[in-house]
This record gives sequence, C-alpha cells and structure tokens, in this order.
Amino acid sequence: MSKRIWIELDKAETLEEAKENCELANKVIHKLGVSKEAKFFATKHQQYTNTFYNFTWSHLADFTELDDYGQWFDLEYLANHSEEGDAK
Repeated sequence: MSKRIWIELDKAETLEEAKENCELANKVIHKLGVSKEAKFFATKHQQYTNTFYNFTWSHLADFTELDDYGQWFDLEYLANHSEEGDAK
C-alpha cells in the first residue's frame, strides 16, 4: 500500500478566492518537492463539477476537475526528494 498525503483546498465562494487558494497550495506543493509544472488552478466554468478547482501535472498533461477539492501526492517520494523533485 502506498503512503500518500492529501492536499485539500477550502471551499471558495468566488473565483478570486479560489485562485488565491490555488496560489497558496501551489507554493506548498512545490516546497514539498512536487514538480513546478504541476499546479492547482481555478476556472469559473467546470464541465463535471460544482467547484472552481482543477489540478494538472503539467501544461502538456490532462487536468482533473476537483469535485472533492483536493489531490493525493506520494508521501514516500516527497520525503526523499528535494524541492526540485518531480513527485506524483
């Protein structure tokens, strides 16, 4: 069984609030060692969810609409790699 860590964003009432939450979460995950290409981002129009939140591993990858406000990350990888790592 893999060891994971969950990063969850607070429910946002406005797009601006969601964008602020994403910016803070991105700072945290990048400090933990997640690739700088990975990011949380907010958009007003979602196709499948009622939240503003999305997550992608890079601009070349697909993104996930975050109905549950968060994303899992590999805890063991993050514990053993620097801030310049590339964790999933």
